[in-house]
Amino acid sequence: MIRNYVWDSSPLGPPQRWTPSLRTTVDLLLASEAQIVLFCGPDFVALYNDAYAPTIGDKHPRALGRPARENWAELWDDLEPLLSGVLTTGKTFSAKDRPFYIERSGGVGETVYFDVSYSAVRAQDGLVEAVLCIVSETTARVLAATRLRESEQRFRALVDASSDMIYRMSADWQEMHELEGHGFVSAAERPTVRWRDAYLFPEDIPAVQAAIDRAIAERSVFELEHRVRRADGSAGWTLSRAIPILDDDGAILEWFGMAADVTARRASDQHIRLLMREVNHRVKNQYAVILSMIRETAKRANDPRLFEHQIRERIMALSRSHDLLVVNDWRGASMSDLVREHLKPFAHEERVELSGPELTLRLNAVQNIGMALHELGTNATKYGALSGDKGTIRVSWRVPTDAEGCGEFELVWEERTARAAEPLKDEPHLGFGSIVLQRVVPTSLSGSASLERQSGFLRWTLSAPLDNVVIAPAGLDDSSGEIAPA
Repeated sequence: MIRNYVWDSSPLGPPQRWTPSLRTTVDLLLASEAQIVLFCGPDFVALYNDAYAPTIGDKHPRALGRPARENWAELWDDLEPLLSGVLTTGKTFSAKDRPFYIERSGGVGETVYFDVSYSAVRAQDGLVEAVLCIVSETTARVLAATRLRESEQRFRALVDASSDMIYRMSADWQEMHELEGHGFVSAAERPTVRWRDAYLFPEDIPAVQAAIDRAIAERSVFELEHRVRRADGSAGWTLSRAIPILDDDGAILEWFGMAADVTARRASDQHIRLLMREVNHRVKNQYAVILSMIRETAKRANDPRLFEHQIRERIMALSRSHDLLVVNDWRGASMSDLVREHLKPFAHEERVELSGPELTLRLNAVQNIGMALHELGTNATKYGALSGDKGTIRVSWRVPTDAEGCGEFELVWEERTARAAEPLKDEPHLGFGSIVLQRVVPTSLSGSASLERQSGFLRWTLSAPLDNVVIAPAGLDDSSGEIAPA
């Protein structure tokens, strides 16, 4: 192309008039396999070799022998100062991954990157007559490095945002390359070969190692839920999962894994299992109580409809206690909530006064005291304080106030009526209500009960060892302030 070029149309003129240094330089660049472009004279007329031509896209071949401004117009403001600097000073300019904005195909612009070295070509008189540009396009490398950097940034963001531990292991799992513990376990910022001693308990190592050996042998996913030593030294549980990173031949290069803190979930599962056993135990107890209700009620109910009504109401009372326990995850129930729940069906809340400290009853106490409250409420509605217009009920309870929190829990039910209180309807044969109040409840709580009747007054008192009734008595509020009316 250079030989056949019509050089009379070029500012550079025909090759016969070029200086010997310029002709020598052109011979060198044409023979080189490096990407070289030569910008000659004050117009920076472009001469380049076959290796350089693809880098300028469809500017080739029109750029050959023409001033650079004509074909590099889109980046001339960037390129011209570089070329002029070398031309006027003779100093070399070089850069790594230098960005240039260039239109290489169909006038579409793009940013490309080059390693560049711009050096002076001097004539015999020492003046700079051209700028020799040896370039190497690095666009692919720069973009790949950028994508890698962005990928690493996204990965780091994922690691920082995740609550899971992230780790890397050697191909044979002998060395932990890295671990980000997120405070659950201690971080490993540098490779360590003693990771088993640092993160596992001795008795758990064989099971973990067996799972590792299987994953390595099968080149498959490692997955195991196991104990781990937490950052504070305590035992926690983790669900660990790692995948092998393979080379082109299928050999394992390393393992990349994530591990979730499942300590709370394990504790929750264990708690659920305990609850299920407790529920199973309680249900069996409920069956026994219901059978007892049926037997004792049937002895004294000559009317089938009365029998059905009494059984239904007593089973519903058991259900109310059961509901309170379910709401509180079978951890017990508040004494005040229990009273309110069992007196709710009888209405007249404004005539019922509650007094006592806030406390939580044990499961057995919830069921038994609930039964007693139902029998007392039923009797009060039919024959006592709630059967008339002016009767009142006061339910109070107290606990020991000594520092040790020992002694007895006491519950008192008091009714006051405008007329003389009638005896419990099932007297003198001690029906089921009386049996519950004077035998079943106190016996179940290893305590005692008394029933006092006077004109216009009835009092039932239950006393039982505090530990049999109340959860964590040492934390109770000993104030005697009254609770709002039921």
